[in-house]
Amino acid sequence: MAFSILNIGLIETEIADRDVARNLSNIDVRISQLPEQCDLAILPELVTTGFVSDVDVAHSLAQRNTGDSMRSICQMANKNSCAICGSFLASTAGRVFNRAFFIEPNGDDTFYDKKHLFTMGGECEVFASSDRQSPIIRFRGWNIKPIICYDLRFPVFCRNVDNGYDLMVVVANWPKARYNAWKSLLVARAIENCCYVCGVNRCGVNTEGLDFGNGSSIVVDYKGNIVAETSIDNPTAIASLSIEKLNSFRKAFPVWKDADRFTLE
Repeated sequence: MAFSILNIGLIETEIADRDVARNLSNIDVRISQLPEQCDLAILPELVTTGFVSDVDVAHSLAQRNTGDSMRSICQMANKNSCAICGSFLASTAGRVFNRAFFIEPNGDDTFYDKKHLFTMGGECEVFASSDRQSPIIRFRGWNIKPIICYDLRFPVFCRNVDNGYDLMVVVANWPKARYNAWKSLLVARAIENCCYVCGVNRCGVNTEGLDFGNGSSIVVDYKGNIVAETSIDNPTAIASLSIEKLNSFRKAFPVWKDADRFTLE
């Protein structure tokens, strides 16, 4: 079934580092508080564990796609009749990945391993990198592209070819010190790709003292306008996105037709 309006919920939350059970309990509560008409709940990056810089600890916490964490997320999606998107610490073939998930209410799932690892933070020393482009997911008549945090800095990787996607979802652990880059890049990606962009960040301070601040999650429309955002007092934001308005804009201002063609290696 196609939905002309997609209602999304931005859940900005603190993450209890390395405490999977506590984080899943928090996620369950927060999603249950969303309006009944919410189609998609969006969570931060590595929402079940937070970032882990120790290789051995990362391997001990990493789970398969069929593990307890994804089973719990799947149950939440079914119970609340909404899709859920975020990322988690994943294990495949003895390697650890920062893996995005998109779990639908009927149990259908899509996964994407982070392509661009944040070398300045040592992510490449813990995680393996994806060797493929992020997927475009068809959900309720919308084409949705998930990416993870540092991926946002690379416009060619994010490029929307022939309006292939309508909404880019960016799940992140983006420090407060670089808020200007975060919001500027979200707006830029929306304008250059003629699409909606939703960026959901974690908040609070992690065990290593890194401050993620509060109230930095936003939804940007195809003109670069911020249409919804979280705040210190309201860590959950709701946005109603219109495919009809998006398509009308694309028809009236078809900049996408003049885009450069390219091939990613």
